[in-house]
Amino acid sequence: MTAAIVVVLVAVKFFCSFKAAHSADNAIPELSNPEVIAAGHDLYLAKHCSHCHGPTGEGGVNLVKRELTNPSYVFDAIADGRERSGLRMPAWREVLSDQEIWQVTAYVISLSQRLNDERR
Repeated sequence: MTAAIVVVLVAVKFFCSFKAAHSADNAIPELSNPEVIAAGHDLYLAKHCSHCHGPTGEGGVNLVKRELTNPSYVFDAIADGRERSGLRMPAWREVLSDQEIWQVTAYVISLSQRLNDERR
């Protein structure tokens, strides 16, 4: 019984922190909207994401070959940065608004979906 309560409390804390982290601009845009994806593409190029990821996501740190379908994971990776295999992606939370991070998220997810579409 105690373990179940702990699990519930952890789940509630996680959900509340997710909502707080992603609601600063109050609205998550429709990530499949072509205008949102285009705005994300423009930011992706303007902020030099293409330096590591390539102009179309097929660079050394390839986004196209990854299955990036979880918007929360992609948002957090952009907002807070990531380190993997000795490579460090910087955090963008202090540079971009949540709305802009969601736009880049939409673009990155569109790259991954392009690969999935080509597999079918």
